[in-house]
Amino acid sequence: MSRKVLGSIILAVLLAALIAAPGITAEKQEISIGAFMPLTGDFASYGARGRVAIEKAEADIAKFTSEANLPITIKFLYEDSETKANVTLEKIKAMAAQGVKVAVGLLDSSDIRLAMGYANANKIAIISSFSTVADLGIADDYIFRPIPHDDMEGVALAELIKTMGFSHVALLVRKDPCDLSIASSFVKEYEARGGKILERVDFAGGTKEFSGELSSLERAVKPAVEEFGVDKVAVISLTWEDLAIILSQAQARKSPLLDLTWTGGDAVAQSTVILRDAGEAAAKVSVISPMYSAPKSSKREELLAYAQDKIGETLDIYSLVAYDCAWLAALSAICTQSGDGEAIKDALPHVAANYYGASGWTDLDELGDRKALNVEFFAVDEVDGELAWVKVSEYDAATGGLSEAPSK
Repeated sequence: MSRKVLGSIILAVLLAALIAAPGITAEKQEISIGAFMPLTGDFASYGARGRVAIEKAEADIAKFTSEANLPITIKFLYEDSETKANVTLEKIKAMAAQGVKVAVGLLDSSDIRLAMGYANANKIAIISSFSTVADLGIADDYIFRPIPHDDMEGVALAELIKTMGFSHVALLVRKDPCDLSIASSFVKEYEARGGKILERVDFAGGTKEFSGELSSLERAVKPAVEEFGVDKVAVISLTWEDLAIILSQAQARKSPLLDLTWTGGDAVAQSTVILRDAGEAAAKVSVISPMYSAPKSSKREELLAYAQDKIGETLDIYSLVAYDCAWLAALSAICTQSGDGEAIKDALPHVAANYYGASGWTDLDELGDRKALNVEFFAVDEVDGELAWVKVSEYDAATGGLSEAPSK
């Protein structure tokens, strides 16, 4: 009997015992779970989508506990992290003071890095769909990340760029943990495939004026473009949604960089800010951007349709995983009949190993991080007269190959 089948049976038995237990349905226990997402700041567009996903999860969980006549109700307490790690930590502390020892949602790697010491010391289980920096994976701690490390995106990006025939690239990298991690992985894998790095320009978060960075990139790519042509040279941008500012400023100065193909990072894939603020320039350079993908399923399609109807947007992988984070927390609380962080920590890996959600199987590794997902690539293009993100390729994590390579 497989581990998944055995685990599913155990989980089913626990739930059945809870439902059937005599004398516990008279008064229902309410368990509160913190729900964090950046509704303001640099990641506000991701936060808006994430909130819709968690609200849908809360409604589905309420329907489940009601129809199953469970003695437990789950309440989510929503908080804006403001895309600021110090704000996130303070709000986690405030919730803990009220007895809330479980948090889910779009907590990014800066949030996790700052909060993990407090969470571990105070036994607060955190389940994040938005933190992907590899070095934050630690065995037997209170942090769970049902999304893979971002190193795989660097590998997938290197494979895509070489398959497309780009022999020379220049990098523009925001100095935040995720983008630095992807950049390191990309450079290692791209050079191993014979690619040449012309220049790497790093910039600090919060930068608003990019003339210096653009000038450095222009100088770096010029000799390669003259020798090999625009079909052999690309710009690898690993940024947040500040890429819209960069593209707008490049367009204003009529930068020759806009004659090249650009790639983006996972923080810009499917970003409505890029379309709104720099759509014309983005379409010109494509901004081919990676994002982990969820396998097709009825759960995924139902959630996507709900969000499309609710806010008119397609949910990204972080929102799909946020939906599953909410369910993992709720099921762990139901199985343990507790909102205690230590109890959730002990139960969650078993629940995750046997849960198939909107993002597929959520099996975690020994560090509490998701084992694998494929990587999709999206590019900005015109569809029916409107600019949109269009899927152009997919990297298979199991085989290391691409489904197809987009045209230049």
